Amino acid sequence: MSFSLLWKLGMVTLVVGTIFFLSYIYPNIKTPKWRRKIISAKYLRDRQHFDLADQVLEGAIKEFPAAIEVYHVYNQYYSTPEDMKRIYDVFAAGYEKTHDAGLGVVMARMLVEEGDVEKAAALLESAEAQEYMLTHNLPVKAELYYRQGNLEEAEKEYLDFYKKLYPDAQNEKEIFSDFQPEELIFLALIRWELKKDWRSIVSCLPVKSIMEEDDWLSLYQKLKEDQPKLTVKTGVYGPAEKLLEFRKNQIEKKIEFLHEVMKAFL
Repeated sequence: MSFSLLWKLGMVTLVVGTIFFLSYIYPNIKTPKWRRKIISAKYLRDRQHFDLADQVLEGAIKEFPAAIEVYHVYNQYYSTPEDMKRIYDVFAAGYEKTHDAGLGVVMARMLVEEGDVEKAAALLESAEAQEYMLTHNLPVKAELYYRQGNLEEAEKEYLDFYKKLYPDAQNEKEIFSDFQPEELIFLALIRWELKKDWRSIVSCLPVKSIMEEDDWLSLYQKLKEDQPKLTVKTGVYGPAEKLLEFRKNQIEKKIEFLHEVMKAFL
């Protein structure tokens, strides 16, 4: 390799490093180190380096195990949902150190998916956990009832949860018209399984829209694309089979339901 090419590569590396330093490190040089780690992870994530972003946050958690915000950022963005033991262990260790109710809610959601509803329920009992669910739009208790097969209670809990968040809403349309299909399909699917009126809840959002992708058709197409790629390496307790079976069952139900939606509205 010629000297001039090496020099050019060196200059490019220097420029990129300088831009990163001036844009992300220097403006935040007086902020706590754990917060700077969050900023670095965001930089990596914005550039599609998801695994590296996870590693930065996991390193920050090991270095600053009491920095609760780092856990929640990690929960929001982790890129390996097929390796749930690794992820759950991070939160379990953090919860043991901090007893933070929000971390408990995050753990409970993973446990619900795994099927350990008893342990999940215990993490949702406190007033702090209930407040966290409301302020972070996490109807985990409804998900727990659904996992138990108690569809009527899941529907009631879901509706009660959002009535608390939107106390001035006059009807379901006012509550749910700003939801994304990924959020609202939970209630629509429950009503379909209960053989109740699911069309009214589906009609809160467009079935097909040329102006945006937040419609039922786009979700249907996305789920069909995701279905053959579904993999699970580990569940919360290690073996993948139980979690994989649940996720497969859910994606199949959603596709079947949305197929009915397409037939009814298109």
